[in-house]
Amino acid sequence: MRPGNHFRRLQGFRKSSDEGHAENLRRYRTTFSKMTISFVVFGLVPLLVLSLLFFVRYSGMIRENMVASYSTMTNYVADNASGVLTSVDDAMEELYNYQNAEGQTLADILADRSSGATDQALAVQEALQNIMAQSEYISSLRLAVADGTIYSLYYSQDKTIRNDAASFTSFDLFGEGESPTGLKVSGTIPESEICVNSEDYIFWLARNYMDISSIQSAYTKSLAVLYADVNVQEIEDIIDKSRISKGDFYIYHVAADAYIYSASTEDYTDESHPLAFCENLFGDGSGYEKIGHQWVFYEKIEDADVYAVLVLENRDIMSAFFQSRLVLTLILCFGGAFLLILYMAFSIRMSEPTRKLKEAMDEIGQGRLDVRVNLQTNDEMEYVADGFNKMAERLSDYIDRVYVAETAKKDAELNALKMQIQPHYLYNTLDVIRMTALDQDDEKTAELLESLAKQLRYVMGEQLDRVHLKDELDSIREYFVLMRARYEGRISLMVYLADDDGMLLVPKMILQPVVENSIRHGLREKEGPGAVAIRVERKEEYLEIVVMDDGIGMDEEQAAKMQAYLEQSPVGTNEPNEFVSVGTKNVYDRIKLNCGAEYGFTIQSAQGMGTIVTCRLPIWEEADDGMFQKEV
Repeated sequence: MRPGNHFRRLQGFRKSSDEGHAENLRRYRTTFSKMTISFVVFGLVPLLVLSLLFFVRYSGMIRENMVASYSTMTNYVADNASGVLTSVDDAMEELYNYQNAEGQTLADILADRSSGATDQALAVQEALQNIMAQSEYISSLRLAVADGTIYSLYYSQDKTIRNDAASFTSFDLFGEGESPTGLKVSGTIPESEICVNSEDYIFWLARNYMDISSIQSAYTKSLAVLYADVNVQEIEDIIDKSRISKGDFYIYHVAADAYIYSASTEDYTDESHPLAFCENLFGDGSGYEKIGHQWVFYEKIEDADVYAVLVLENRDIMSAFFQSRLVLTLILCFGGAFLLILYMAFSIRMSEPTRKLKEAMDEIGQGRLDVRVNLQTNDEMEYVADGFNKMAERLSDYIDRVYVAETAKKDAELNALKMQIQPHYLYNTLDVIRMTALDQDDEKTAELLESLAKQLRYVMGEQLDRVHLKDELDSIREYFVLMRARYEGRISLMVYLADDDGMLLVPKMILQPVVENSIRHGLREKEGPGAVAIRVERKEEYLEIVVMDDGIGMDEEQAAKMQAYLEQSPVGTNEPNEFVSVGTKNVYDRIKLNCGAEYGFTIQSAQGMGTIVTCRLPIWEEADDGMFQKEV
């Protein structure tokens, strides 16, 4: 629809509406009448009604607020208790990464029969010290080996393991049907049952230390069982910080039917079960329930079958209600003064509708077509505001139909292209790691795995359209770590980048397909060493990134055909082509869509000398408000 026709129709609608509203306007009350009625209806009457409804509704509000407050407290304790368990579990998993000064892992130490029992015990002790340093919550560590040997390490030098504590440090911890790689958590027990010189209470976390020399043994064969003891005082400190002054708090292990924390130490040692009346609640994750005269708040601690539970008497929940009767008295005392002030303010605010309309008109003039004026004056100003809102709404709809549709179409094409990126290099990378694992030792494999992990985090991390140039180049460097291993060190990478250009923004994954083509089609077939060089130079009006290789190259005719296909084929076309790969075409199209038609790249090559790809990109910097801006 043409703009002129649209506005003529709008004028006709307003003319007919004016006639319909004329009769209604004659029936409107005067401003003075409305002020007087407002004083009575919106002042005195609501005060009386609120006074009557106060006791009916206030008790429910108090209960809802208190329930929400205690639920938050329970969630706080659960989150912090989860942090303790997670910290200890993460520290235990570090046992797989441990290596002593001779490069021996714990598995090597346990398998070393050449050293004496004393030397082996010292080596194991050093490994346990390393694990204990990883978490502040570990009070002691115990390691039960398959041959029956038990090693222990206590944070307190006064404590030592008892000779008859084997039942608490068993190698056969996981029974039939239990996952050997899982985590096991115990209830709290007196530490004196495990060691001497202790009056503390502890609970432990245990995991099998698996034989990771092969995939099969990593899931089936245990070399030892690691026990990490945690002083229950750590949980008690969390509960103290929650400032819960009423009720009883518990940390209950449902599967073990045992208490990790209770205010009464008798719950650790005897047959008492204070949560028996609400045991059927656990299994829903989190929530609260009123059972009889008691409220039960419960929150599951992550994936463990452990719950933080708070039990409160109903009178504790409603105590605030009985202390708030003074509120009603204060409302009645200050009600009269408030109404007087309200009446005076009402006359002043009569000019408010005019002010709102003027501000809305100014914003419409600045292009903010979503502005609306909400007036409930029940007079001619409300009619004016209603006509203004309808005009703004229809004007906005008209612009949306004409312009927003085109923007949505472009965004859809861009998203479709981004979804077509096929990360072939990830599959090649995995193949390199597999071959290297067969030919090299563990240190080499670890280096390759680290490079792969960095690339995966970059590619599959936060999905941004634009990234810093230094991050894009760091990803290329990690890719070359793997490629050098694949081609036995005969390829190299050189990057020339000014320090102040590293924070410029470029489309994500814009260089990797180009570099991959340089290796696959340029350097792979070359005899002897080869190199890829990346040079970044900020020109006056654009950013230039040049990717060069000294590979086998191609003749000028083939390079010209590739360039012609890139420039002439429609954006989004990615069918297999004899000249251009899917990745190269995708990069070219993404530059056009993200940056503009004047940007892209050119390909130059010479047979036997190499290939040069010159990318032309806008100079993007990041503004202080986090939005991208183009440098001019």
